[in-house]
Amino acid sequence: MSLFSRVLYIAISIALLCASIALIGVAIYRAANGFWTGDGALETMLDGIGLIIIAVAVADVGKFLYEEEVVSDRELRRPSEARGSLTKFMTIMIVALSLESLVLIAKTSRETMGNIVYPALLMSIAVLALVGLGLFQRLSQSTTASISPELGDEDPAEDDEAAQSAARESR
Repeated sequence: MSLFSRVLYIAISIALLCASIALIGVAIYRAANGFWTGDGALETMLDGIGLIIIAVAVADVGKFLYEEEVVSDRELRRPSEARGSLTKFMTIMIVALSLESLVLIAKTSRETMGNIVYPALLMSIAVLALVGLGLFQRLSQSTTASISPELGDEDPAEDDEAAQSAARESR
């Protein structure tokens, strides 16, 4: 990986981390302000929780980019590497969607129940994303298993572990 790419991904990761810290600061300020003034304390606290959830997702994406593009310095040559990276990223997004929908459900339940449609749709999208990720894992795993070892998807360390495991089971 070129030096420019590394520096660029480091800068992006730092920017995302700074944005995450700023979101957490705003969440704490708004929640404290609402709590001390008494103006919609519960509402501002739930808003703060939502901002913190988004901040954690943003920080996780920054950490993911840093780990995948700077620390690992790999170009995802094997399908199993690509599958692992995509799984990590989608897991971050699914968790953030799920938590945000739970916060919205809690906020909406305090108001009119007619507004529950949006949080329910958001939760449905999170569930669909999880099902899609599982389907992707299943299909890509069976596709990877059908690829011949000459194409370079097999990891010698995995083969050694599988052979040792099979030997232990046969005893």
